[in-house]
Amino acid sequence: MNPDSPERPGAVSPKARVFNPPPSTEPEWTGLIGRLWKERGLLVSDFLERFAEISYGQALVPAEDIYRTAEDTMDLLLLRMAGMELPPDLQALPREIARRRASQGVPLDAFLEAIRNDFRVLWKGLERVAGDSGIALLVANMTRVLDTVEGYVSSIQQAYAEEEARLTRNKQLYRQRILSRLFNSNPGINGDPGTAGEVQSVGDLQEMAAALGVEAAGTFEVLGVTAGNIAHAQRQFESESRAFLYEHAGALYIFRQQRKNRSWREAGPEFPAGYVPDVKGLASVPSAARGALVLANNRSPGVGLATVENTWMGIASALLEQALPGFSARITEALDGCTSHERQRLLQVARIYGRTGSIKETSEELYCHRNTTVNRLHGLQQVIGLDLTVPAQAALALVVLSGYEDSVEEL
Repeated sequence: MNPDSPERPGAVSPKARVFNPPPSTEPEWTGLIGRLWKERGLLVSDFLERFAEISYGQALVPAEDIYRTAEDTMDLLLLRMAGMELPPDLQALPREIARRRASQGVPLDAFLEAIRNDFRVLWKGLERVAGDSGIALLVANMTRVLDTVEGYVSSIQQAYAEEEARLTRNKQLYRQRILSRLFNSNPGINGDPGTAGEVQSVGDLQEMAAALGVEAAGTFEVLGVTAGNIAHAQRQFESESRAFLYEHAGALYIFRQQRKNRSWREAGPEFPAGYVPDVKGLASVPSAARGALVLANNRSPGVGLATVENTWMGIASALLEQALPGFSARITEALDGCTSHERQRLLQVARIYGRTGSIKETSEELYCHRNTTVNRLHGLQQVIGLDLTVPAQAALALVVLSGYEDSVEEL
């Protein structure tokens, strides 16, 4: 903001501070400071005039706060320049001002600009009380004035940084508590309605969405990250305010509101992960995160972003093997009976044809005649007993072969 120079409220009395310096070896300097002490109201007015030109952005700082801070600051600087001991309230002043301004959201650069005006205000005041006869004394003590102000600035700057760090920690802690509520009161992650708590009410979701700064009914995208990649993921996203990270049971879940043409599918993360896009509503994020972790755990070698499209066959193979032990044995044994070269040729044509569904495109990728592709597909049918040109048989064949291919070196 650009506040008008606030006038001192009449209801507020000046603090009773006494200028009573100890015996000094520099009586002329102490006397000069004493004369300025009597005119400190003018110092405050000068500061407020200069302050009106400084913008604190969107921060809301009450006029009384601005005035009282200027008054206390001038007292502190004058007492220090006179070599006097500060009263307890002024000893704590730098930390108290920094705490308030950081909490009020005042930008540090604007805050420091305002404080550095203190030197100009003090110097102008000293010139006024020194008169022509005191210029030499003033010039001889210029460094003292500058050091006093810069020492105050340094104290403020350090205290501001500490308070800002504390506020950041508190904000992160609050965010983590919100995320914990979201994930642990929704059966999506644990999958056990008996222990995971109740599904969020509309009011709860609206409250959490507001706290996170997202739309409760928005569309989200979710990453599931396994233990070995958590540190990498945290480093990449630690400074991205739009992304929310929640670590749970040896896995990391990351989500954010999805943006058109700027999703993780277009610009994937720098680490392997499972990915679920187009999640409708904040309430659906935990269950989507569970799905993303399943994809991450079943990611094929060489695949960075595991999606349903490139991972479903491996998941289906594992589930079928679990439900029907040995269901793929006949096919894998038949392939094992082939020579290494022939097996690789058959798996290669199966993989490409299964992806394209086109004899022409498969031939182009294999750099061979279409008749060669047809012959290889026929040869694969003779070995495994399944015809990839028949959709139902192709689905079963590709599911089985997805698990088999992991141990086969590609041509």
